Amino acid sequence: MALLLLAPAPAGAEGGVAWLGYEQAAELARQAPRPIVLFFSAPWCYLCKKMQRQVFSDPELAGRMQKQSYPVLVDVTQEPRLMELYEIKQVPTTIFLDLNGNPALRLTGYQNRAAMGRALMFVTKGHHHRMSWEAFSSQP
Repeated sequence: MALLLLAPAPAGAEGGVAWLGYEQAAELARQAPRPIVLFFSAPWCYLCKKMQRQVFSDPELAGRMQKQSYPVLVDVTQEPRLMELYEIKQVPTTIFLDLNGNPALRLTGYQNRAAMGRALMFVTKGHHHRMSWEAFSSQP
């Protein structure tokens, strides 16, 4: 019983994003279409850890991500195939896949909560079909 009490909290506990595996998200997206958000990270990446602490732990953003997309955490040291497939040159990189599984938006480097929230809206509301990310993100 003591071991259960000392076990780490599951992903998504305390308001953070409950990350899925890549294959799991792809299967869920086939069954109930939603965009997939791929967050490429590495254990040694300071900015990745900062995004985990300051951005993806935000309950409001995490809730939106859970309801509107399938969030996937990709450790590039464990998933070189995905790193190559999506041509990841640096971490952190966040890629938003549309309902057809095609990249709709790629953000490189640290993104704050506001930027991630806008990016999520850009893809989930279909704005990526009508305008560029630059035009969308510069709107008030």
